[in-house]
Amino acid sequence: MTRQPPPANYIPRSRLALMAGLHAVALTVWGLHLYARTLPPTAVPIPEPGEAEARWWGVWPATYAPDWVIWLGTAALLAAIIIAWVWIYRGAGVSEETRPTPHPNFQSSIFNFESSILNFLTFLLFIAFFLFPIVHTRWGDAYMLTRGIAWPDPALRLVYSWQAPLDVLLHAQFWRVVGEPRGWETATPVYRILSPLAGGIYLLVVLALSRERRLAPGWLTYGLLVTLGLIQLFFGYVENYSFAAAGVLAYLWLGLGVLRDKRPLWLAATVLAVTNATHPSTVVLAPSLLYLGWVVYRAQRIENQGNKSRTAVVFQVVLQIGLPMLLVAGGVIAIMTAGGHGVQAMFTSDRPGGGDARWFVPLFATTTRWEQYVMFSWAHLRDFLNEQMLVAPVVGGSLIVVGIYYSGLKIKDWSAGTAASPASQTSRNPIFNLQSSILIFLSIATAAYLLFTWVWNPDYGGQRDWDLFSLAALPMTLLLIALLPRALSRRGRLLAGAAVPLILVQGMHTAFWIFQNTRPWEWPK
Repeated sequence: MTRQPPPANYIPRSRLALMAGLHAVALTVWGLHLYARTLPPTAVPIPEPGEAEARWWGVWPATYAPDWVIWLGTAALLAAIIIAWVWIYRGAGVSEETRPTPHPNFQSSIFNFESSILNFLTFLLFIAFFLFPIVHTRWGDAYMLTRGIAWPDPALRLVYSWQAPLDVLLHAQFWRVVGEPRGWETATPVYRILSPLAGGIYLLVVLALSRERRLAPGWLTYGLLVTLGLIQLFFGYVENYSFAAAGVLAYLWLGLGVLRDKRPLWLAATVLAVTNATHPSTVVLAPSLLYLGWVVYRAQRIENQGNKSRTAVVFQVVLQIGLPMLLVAGGVIAIMTAGGHGVQAMFTSDRPGGGDARWFVPLFATTTRWEQYVMFSWAHLRDFLNEQMLVAPVVGGSLIVVGIYYSGLKIKDWSAGTAASPASQTSRNPIFNLQSSILIFLSIATAAYLLFTWVWNPDYGGQRDWDLFSLAALPMTLLLIALLPRALSRRGRLLAGAAVPLILVQGMHTAFWIFQNTRPWEWPK
């Protein structure tokens, strides 16, 4: 019996289920924000672990929003979801395979219009970095940085630190050249200038990524990256992570270019090396750089077809990775040594691990006041989830839903006897498949950063050290951006119907978070 082809507007049930799952993520995240508003307010500026804000600090910014904003946001979210389903079931959801390809001139016009809109939004957001700065030094080492850099006694000023060598040095020198002659009593104005400039670099990289059409449509890339909660780092934020965030995203962008043979490996390695020098925690991206080196090695071996020896190719790849790392590391060591803060300080006053020099969350018992919980405890898991909710509220849940979708397809293929044969698996080797290489690269970066987030000990607890772990959201978000168009059809309305509610919820969450940090707050006397 001949199998009839599906109708032109047919959409597989699995894709409809995926869209429903992503809508469930958006509704769940928004529901958590509504739930947070029902909890009693905290009694002190820095709550104790048992208080509501300490338990649910990832969604607590919603409590600062006026009621009318919450109701408007709820209406907008429900409207976006309803419109998405109506759009699909009115017959507009023609599958990508049967949809006629638009005329090139029309495609160019759409691309130019979208680029103009994104450029305008980028300008507005860059201005907002300066207009709505954070007004307090509550998080991490912010208070010590603002005071230490501008300390009256030059001999005691904070200028060199192995915790963030280039970042601290840049801010200290800027204060010495610009702030001290103007009588700035703290370094807060320095961060209110340099943090937005780091944000400008971040936005330029986002625009570059939005033009990577093989990754995803521009609006999707831009929407998910500029609504991340970590953009709080660019609103005059006082800490050592603003330039690190811009550097991580720039490295990931260059890494994608290496996979497409459009960027040299040494350039990606150099940017990562400089980013490591702004904050050493970013060294967790090293495995992803090694993967790029392996891909380049295999590609050169195939391209040369034996014209170069294996040793020569290995040496070339190692040189592209190793030389930038050695040059940047050597330069940092030379600068620090010249400032009287050499390598010995790295193992004494600036040793990794904070106040107790403990690197990792303890397994069984806390033994110092800088250890907040043990590895496998509800308090640790709750902080981990709150961190993800604060910086990337819809990303983690969406990745889980997309993972379940792909797992279901794999199981269906095997049960139907259509699993790939060994021969076809060879043809899908990630070395020869650009899309697979992109997913592997981003997956390695995501897994490495999430592992770091889970095992590294936050001296002040997750709420005060959220910024240390916030950079994990960047590779994770890019991974979601790369997966969604492949799961939901790149040019289909299905993609817009699923992604717009996610961007809407994440954007509202981040707006609440930024608004919260513009409210007056003082350290308790």
